[in-house]
Amino acid sequence: MGIARKYFLVVTLFVVCLFQAFSQDVRALFDEGKTLFDNKQYALAMAKFAPLTSLDKSNDLVKYASYYYAIAAHESGDNVTSKNMFLQVLNKYPDWNVKEDVHYWLGFLATERGDVNSTFKYLNLVNQERYAQNIPELKSKAISSISDIEELKSLLLAYPNEELLASRLANEMLSLDVSEQDIDLLDELQSKYDLKFDLSLEGIKSSPKKAVYNVGLFLPYSFRTDSARLVRSMSNWTTRMYQGVQIGLEKLADEGVNINVVTVDTRDGEFRLQDMINSGELEELDLIVGPVTQSAVQTMSAFSKEKKVNIINPLSSNGDIIKDNPFAFLYYPSNESLAIRAAEYAKANFTKNKNAAVFYSGFADYSRAELYKQIIEKDSFNVSIFQEVRPNESVKIHQLFTDEEEVDKDSTVVAEMIAEMDSLREAGVDDWEIYSERDFVYDTLKVLPDSIGHIFIASDYSSLASSALSAIEGRPDTVEYLSSSRFLTTESSVSFDQLERLNATFIGSNLIDYTSEDVKEFREQYVSKYLTNPVREDRLGDAYIGYDIIVTFGRLLSQYGKYFQVGLKRKDSIEGALTDQFNYKLSNDNRFIPFLRVKDAIVVTRENH
Repeated sequence: MGIARKYFLVVTLFVVCLFQAFSQDVRALFDEGKTLFDNKQYALAMAKFAPLTSLDKSNDLVKYASYYYAIAAHESGDNVTSKNMFLQVLNKYPDWNVKEDVHYWLGFLATERGDVNSTFKYLNLVNQERYAQNIPELKSKAISSISDIEELKSLLLAYPNEELLASRLANEMLSLDVSEQDIDLLDELQSKYDLKFDLSLEGIKSSPKKAVYNVGLFLPYSFRTDSARLVRSMSNWTTRMYQGVQIGLEKLADEGVNINVVTVDTRDGEFRLQDMINSGELEELDLIVGPVTQSAVQTMSAFSKEKKVNIINPLSSNGDIIKDNPFAFLYYPSNESLAIRAAEYAKANFTKNKNAAVFYSGFADYSRAELYKQIIEKDSFNVSIFQEVRPNESVKIHQLFTDEEEVDKDSTVVAEMIAEMDSLREAGVDDWEIYSERDFVYDTLKVLPDSIGHIFIASDYSSLASSALSAIEGRPDTVEYLSSSRFLTTESSVSFDQLERLNATFIGSNLIDYTSEDVKEFREQYVSKYLTNPVREDRLGDAYIGYDIIVTFGRLLSQYGKYFQVGLKRKDSIEGALTDQFNYKLSNDNRFIPFLRVKDAIVVTRENH
C-alpha cells in the first residue's frame, strides 16, 4: 500500500469520526438549549442555539435551533436579533411548514416596534385558525396611535380590504373640526366598509338606512267633505305645496328613493296632534315637514326632541324653533343669521353715510331688526328710524320718505322780505304786499335729504320692500337699500328694472333660479299634472317649496340615513333640488346667504367689498 493511499484512509477515518462526534455535539447542544428554552432560561438557551444556527441548513436540528433562537431572543428583550433570525429562517427554509408561524412572529415584532406597514404585510400572510383572534388585536394595536389622516389614507390605499384601517381613518376625520372633514371620503368609507359613524347626537349611535322612509307633512289643509270647501281648498297654498311634494315623490322614485308621505291636517290645533302622539302612531316617522302654526309647532317640536325625529319648518325664520333641539331645522335662514349677514354687508359698504332706517313687520321680524340695529350701532352707525310697519300699512314707509312739510324760512331771509315790504309801504306804493303768507315758508321732505344712508327691511313681506323702493326712487338724494331676497321672484310685483336702477342689495334667502333646467323641468311636470302654473308665494308655502324640500331632504335620507345630519353637518354646502344651495354646517338653519343684486334683469351674486 502506497503512502498516499495510507494517508487518504487515515484522513477519511478521521473525518468520519469527527462528523460522528460533531453530530453527537449538535444533538447535545440542541437538547441542552431546548431544555433551557422550556425552562424559560432564554438567554442561556440562546448561547446553546447560537453555534448551531450557522451550520449546514440540511440538518433539521439546525432549522429548529434557528427558530427557537429567534423566539428566545424576543423573550430576552432583543427584538432586533429576533426579527433578523426569523427573516433568516424564511430565507433559508422557504418551504418549511412553520412559515405562517414565522410570518405571525414577524407581524407581532413589527407591531412591537411600531412598523405598521410590516404588521399588515406579514399578518395578512397568516391563515391559521389559531391566530385568528390575535391578528385583529395586533393590527388594532399597531394603528392605535396613528392620528395623521394622510398616513391612514396611504395605509388604506396599500391595504384596501382592511376595515380596521377604514374605521380608524373615519374616526380620525370625524374628530376634526367639521370644516376640515372630507365628507365624500366618509361617504365612501361608510358605503364600502358598512361603517356606523358617531353622530355626536345625544342618544344616537347610528343613522339607519331604510328601503322606504316615512315623512309626515303637517300642514293646515282644512280638508272637508262639502264640495264648496273642497273647491276653495284647491286654491289654498297648502294644496299647492302638497302638489309640489307629489311631483317630488315621482322624481325621487325615478332616482330609486322611496318616500311614503303621511299628511296630517293641523287646522284642528294641538289637541288632535297630542292625541296622535299619545297613541304612538307618529313614532314610525323618519322626518317631519311642518307644522307652521305656533301651537302646532310647539307640540311637534317637543315630540321631535323627545322621540329624536328630525323636523323641518318650511316657512319660518324664527330661531327659537331650533334652539336646544338638535333634531329641528329651518328651511330658511333664521332671523339671527339674516341680521348678522346683512350687518356684515352694511358695515363694509354703507360707510359714507352711517345713518340708517330699519323697518320690520311685527313680532316675527323684530329679532332680525333688533339684532341688526345692535350690530351696526356697535360699528358707529346710527339707526335714527326704527319702526314697525304692518304689511297692510306699508305705504307708511313711502309716505315717511316722500311726504313734505312746511318749514319757516331762515329768519334773516324773512327779515329782509319784511323790510322790503316796509320800504315799499313807506314809499306810498299801493301794492306793497308783494309777499304772501306762503312765501315765508318752504316745503321740504320730512326725512331731510342726505339724512339717511340706507334702509334695511327686516321683513320678508314684498309690500314693505315695494314701499321702501318706491320711496327711495322718489327722493332727490341717494339712499341705499338692503333686505332679504325671499320675496324676489319672477312672480313678484317688484320691477327688476327698478331694482337695478336703485342698485338694491339683497341677502340671499333660498333663492330659486327660474332660468335653470331643474325649475323648467319642475314647471313642465306641474303644468302637465295639474293644468296650471305653479305660483310663488311671499310668506306661505307653495309648490316650489314642497318640491324643493321633499326632493332635497329625500336625497339626504337616502344618502345618509334617518339622521342625515351625519352628512349635512360636514359639508360646506349641498345643492337643493330647486334652491341654489343649503349650508347647515354650523347651525340648523340654512346659512347659505349670498349677497345679491339685479343686473340685466337677472339676479346675480354681488361681492362684499
